[in-house]
Amino acid sequence: MISTFQTGRHSAADYDSHVEIDVDVAILGAGAGGCAAAAALTERGLRVAVLEEGSHWQPHQFQPSSIWAFRNLYQGRGTRTAQGNGLLALPGGRGVGGSTLINSAICFRTPPSVLARWRDESGCERFTDAWMNECFDRIWETLGVTVNPPEVQKDNNRIFKLGADRLGLPGDWLARAAPGCVGCGSCQQGCEIGAKRSADRTFLGEAVESGGAGVYANARVLGVETSRGRVIAIGGHTLDPHTEAARGSFRVSARHYILAGGAIGTPRFLLRNGLYGSPAGDNLRVHPTSGMIARFDHDIKPWTGVTQGYYVDQWERGFLLQVYNAPPDQAWLQVALPPAEAVQWMANLRRSAMAGVVVHDEDSTGQVTEDGIEYSLGDNDRRVLFDGLRTAARIYFAAGASAVVTGVQGAGTIDPACNLDETLKDGTSPWQIGLYAAHPMGTCRMGRSPADSVVDADGRVWGWDNLHIADTSVFPTSLGVNPQVTTYAVGLTVGTAVAGRVG
Repeated sequence: MISTFQTGRHSAADYDSHVEIDVDVAILGAGAGGCAAAAALTERGLRVAVLEEGSHWQPHQFQPSSIWAFRNLYQGRGTRTAQGNGLLALPGGRGVGGSTLINSAICFRTPPSVLARWRDESGCERFTDAWMNECFDRIWETLGVTVNPPEVQKDNNRIFKLGADRLGLPGDWLARAAPGCVGCGSCQQGCEIGAKRSADRTFLGEAVESGGAGVYANARVLGVETSRGRVIAIGGHTLDPHTEAARGSFRVSARHYILAGGAIGTPRFLLRNGLYGSPAGDNLRVHPTSGMIARFDHDIKPWTGVTQGYYVDQWERGFLLQVYNAPPDQAWLQVALPPAEAVQWMANLRRSAMAGVVVHDEDSTGQVTEDGIEYSLGDNDRRVLFDGLRTAARIYFAAGASAVVTGVQGAGTIDPACNLDETLKDGTSPWQIGLYAAHPMGTCRMGRSPADSVVDADGRVWGWDNLHIADTSVFPTSLGVNPQVTTYAVGLTVGTAVAGRVG
């Protein structure tokens, strides 16, 4: 049984009633940012404890079941939402590996224009092009990023590409951290065959194999001890992995601490422990998304193939279009039709294809509080969203679809003869739109001043000598693309900065 710091991977069954740990750096959260930070620290000879509320998982433990995945791999068991002028589903991962356990493994390098804006407007001096390119090259190699072959993409991706090509719209196959993908279509439920190279199996694996990291799953951090501008220790409960009931306690003392609980968890930890006030939790950014299902006269089987394998680049118009797939139980929730019509669509789901709009998020507003999440879709972002939906419909009609259906209440079944501008209107109330967002960002943004930011250019929380953040919450603005790679780069950057301070 464990009562003091030990390297390796540990979980509830390994702990004594109380665990006392003393290390160089403690990391709270084992998602992409926390795992990359651990790798950067341990390769510089530091002892690191990584604490994670969720469990360790091996590929063979995953099940192709939405119910099982929501219960075991999702924050709030898949029910996390934000509310403002509409309702926004906001899922996130839970477990060692964080959201990389359930994402589609999509890899975009941070757009150069976004990095330039972060440097110019927010003083993100460490994010130079040279440094970030070095990080990206390492991430590509560590994750085995590749484009999966067409036979693995299958028809749900291929038919969207066909329509885009016929309209002359720029697009490409998505680079993914899943070099062994066979197209089983279950990424959001955990990769059963281990083809997806999630954070726990890559950067965290490097940290553990170095002999410098101990990973403590089923450990819920609840409070902190502080003195004179420094965090002295953190403490909390070890949890029963099945009931989440407290089984014991732990206390971790370290020279430096890194928060990596994501754009929802990190500001809440700061607020609940009185470590920072406003603007912690402000500036919530997401990529507002809504989906579309298209009907064809031949089998597509949209639950098969790469979950998200192709995209259409409409960056200048404020959005990307990305193919996605969903099992039938989740597809049902996206059909905004009267019950009888919805049943007909579901009966023909094997002949359907799916794609969604990913909006940059420029004028929407959001906030994370201690107990809630608020988000209001801006007028411009709503206009961009509907521009994207109309474009996706035109792509499907160009590919031969006989009809499409969206998550917009009142739009009904849309056929090629419909006036899309009249059917999918920019002014539709957000309450009528089935909204979804998987990329929360910005709630502890990096900047030059504590008046309008939470961390400095090193990721250090203003006012604290040894408290840092390494996750999507430090993004000063919306990213505009899937954030996995940028999050890893932030982890490597902050981990390197902290190693310099500890050393």
